[in-house]
Amino acid sequence: MKKQQQEFDELMTDFLSGSLSEEDTRNFYALLKSDMRYRQRYEEMTKVHAKSFVPYFEKQKSANYEHLAHRLGMGQAKRSLFLPWQKMRRVAAVALLLLTTSVASYYVYKDLSTSATTALCRMEVPQGSQSKIVLPDGSEVCLNSGSILEYEPDFGRSRTREVRLVGEGYFQVSKDPAKPFIVHTNDIHVKVLGTVFNMRAYSNDHVIEVSLIEGKVNVFSKSETSGNVILRPNERLTYDKDSKKMWTDNVDAKRFAQWTTGRLNFVNASLVDIMKDIERKYNIRIVVNSKHMEGEIFSGSISPKLTIDEILDYIDVDNKFRWERSGSVVTISDK
Repeated sequence: MKKQQQEFDELMTDFLSGSLSEEDTRNFYALLKSDMRYRQRYEEMTKVHAKSFVPYFEKQKSANYEHLAHRLGMGQAKRSLFLPWQKMRRVAAVALLLLTTSVASYYVYKDLSTSATTALCRMEVPQGSQSKIVLPDGSEVCLNSGSILEYEPDFGRSRTREVRLVGEGYFQVSKDPAKPFIVHTNDIHVKVLGTVFNMRAYSNDHVIEVSLIEGKVNVFSKSETSGNVILRPNERLTYDKDSKKMWTDNVDAKRFAQWTTGRLNFVNASLVDIMKDIERKYNIRIVVNSKHMEGEIFSGSISPKLTIDEILDYIDVDNKFRWERSGSVVTISDK
């Protein structure tokens, strides 16, 4: 047993470094399925590995911001800036600052099921955090607060590269014409060869959005042969979960990915949807008991350094709302 434990630790080390051969991968997952102790060891080692990455990404946070800001065409990044917040009927001001929380890269961990034949690689980002993952093919995914990304352990070895997303992800897909990259959700699928796009697919949102920054993607709900849409740069596809309909419009697609640089950014979003983003960012619960709020639309950015009260003060430009806070629950109602 001691020899097998040593063998598993060696395989686990290669797994974490991404250097497992195809034969070793089969042996690795055979050991995982054979004994609960290996699965417990797997979890322990992935958590230790994840923690080891946090100081590095904390140190690199500033450089990461500058890189992403440049890629998104935002020019020189600034530490403190106020931008106008345009409302459909009037303008309100909201501060813009950087994320104070670390954008750390947590290593994937297992999601073992008694009915599954293999373990899934799974990245789950807690509320109030953001994470970055580099897939085995070199593709990079930034995951927003409360998001989940899953993929098979043989990712990159089969004819397609497939992942499943719940939440929001900014994808920079490595080009490989022989192996299309497919992002699955419960409702729609996005197929690409190599491109940059942002996808928002939270389970409690009534729409799914795909905003294309570079390249070309094929978005489809059931099959690639019918009802699919080809997106080009600066186009956004919106899919309504209730009506099962999708449509496109022209946008500045880079704005939809600015959350990766620390901005909580909105483009013609309802206040109710904005509250959902604030919930995820601050890891709180917001109860909306307001009819006025359902009709309010905003575009702009919110500073994560502002307190909840300060954010609500900025939003309540017409002095329509009142709010009460009890622990981590904020209740908003009409005056």
